[in-house]
Order: sequence, then structure tokens, then C-alpha cells
Amino acid sequence: MGVVAALPYGLLTGGLLAASWGLLRAGSMTVVPLYDADAASDPAALSTVVAVSLAAFAVATLAFTVLRAAGRDSVVVVAGYGVAVLSVALTTAWRARAYE
Repeated sequence: MGVVAALPYGLLTGGLLAASWGLLRAGSMTVVPLYDADAASDPAALSTVVAVSLAAFAVATLAFTVLRAAGRDSVVVVAGYGVAVLSVALTTAWRARAYE
């Protein structure tokens, strides 16, 4: 049952890694829908920050997926995953401000 419950997180991990890889290969934020090219001072650096952030989300989600599949998802694990995701989100917002 743990593997079935972990499947959506595994799919999310794959999507995050694909998005990160796509941004790194593009080298610019122009591939992102709803992106305003005039809003950023350095679109290449911003795309790198966002790509690294997506990769960090993927690593945290992969770790959570493995623990969930193994049946070791306790309150501490879920809270730790939440703190990791929030930390990455806040760090990304802080770093992205430098390029706006």
C-alpha cells in the first residue's frame, strides 16, 4: 500500500526534474508561460535560480517518496518535508528578488 500512496510523489519528482532540466537547457526564462521578459534584469541567472530550486524540490520530494513507499512516513517525516519545501520556496523567493 505504501508504494501506491507514494506513486503521486514519484510522478511529482519526475515532473520537477524534467522542468528543472528544461530550464537549465533553455538557459532563459522565455520558455516559462506567463513570464514577462522585461521584468527581470538577468533572465539567464533567474532561470538558473529557478532550475536549482526545482531540483531541490525534486530531491526533497524523492526523499519523502522513498520514506512513504517504505511505510516510514510519520508526523516528523511529513513535518520535515514541509519545512524543507517551505525553506526552498523562501530561499528561491529571496534569491529571485535580486533579478527583478
